[in-house]
Amino acid sequence: MTYIRDHWQGKHPLIYALFINLILLRVLILFADQYTLPPFIRDRTDALIATIAFIILFHGVVFAWQVVGVIRSTGNQTGILAGIWTAATYGAIALCLAFTALSIASTYRALAPEKFETLNPFALEDARTRQYALILNPDTNRIHITGTFTLGMTDKLTALLDRNPTVTGIVLNSDGGHVYEGRGVAYLIRNRKLNTYVFDTCKSACTTAFIGGAKRYLGPNAKLGFHQYKLELEFPTPLYDLKGEQEKEITFYRGQGISESFLAQIFTEPHSGIWFPGRVDLVEAGVVDAVLEDGNEGEIMPPLPATEP
Repeated sequence: MTYIRDHWQGKHPLIYALFINLILLRVLILFADQYTLPPFIRDRTDALIATIAFIILFHGVVFAWQVVGVIRSTGNQTGILAGIWTAATYGAIALCLAFTALSIASTYRALAPEKFETLNPFALEDARTRQYALILNPDTNRIHITGTFTLGMTDKLTALLDRNPTVTGIVLNSDGGHVYEGRGVAYLIRNRKLNTYVFDTCKSACTTAFIGGAKRYLGPNAKLGFHQYKLELEFPTPLYDLKGEQEKEITFYRGQGISESFLAQIFTEPHSGIWFPGRVDLVEAGVVDAVLEDGNEGEIMPPLPATEP
């Protein structure tokens, strides 16, 4: 209390009162005012109460104490520099007042109702989930995967398989998506010894998932598409090795019995294009075990003749 009274009465040396009690303390107060706002206080009513109390106490009572004390300390100055120090003091007070006013204005904007809209912590995951569908067909004991391979798909498919241990196959219909998820689904399919089926189109990361199958089947009109990987970022990432990621897929494909001649071609097509091998080539390369007669319930056809395009 003595310290507070001495400053109020102007008993502190001007340099001390100016730099410690005014400038330094004001900087600390302006830094601290953020703690009455989100995300530190999430409820708007609580933030309003805390902010009003903070402004009254620190931008009102304390600031008045700071200004009055430092002005009174100027009366203790003597000599030729007294006028300079007095002018510097009033200049510092003006700057502190300006920054305080800016702080109050920014606080007012931060308390706008829209700043306190409740955010769904699962919004990002929900948005990703809407990009694909995992549908169990109990009549065939197969899970149908449609849409984009996006983050979280492997985990969701794992949970669905755990709840349905009688599933024997995965039906794929996708233009691709995230490389890691395609690989994750492929390993999951391989480890669960599931068969894979394509009756429409399966491209890019989807083909990796398809090749994870214990047995791999195509419908009569199905297509498998391959191309080089691409990093979908606005700025390049030097440490991200696209070629290395492609080599991982080649190693996985080789372990699934794919021929070396086919492996030499799968990443030759630029990302802007797509390579759709013929069904005969796919069967001969070991990518496809057989072609189904038609539809999801079709029977396995005899091996394709070598003359079919």
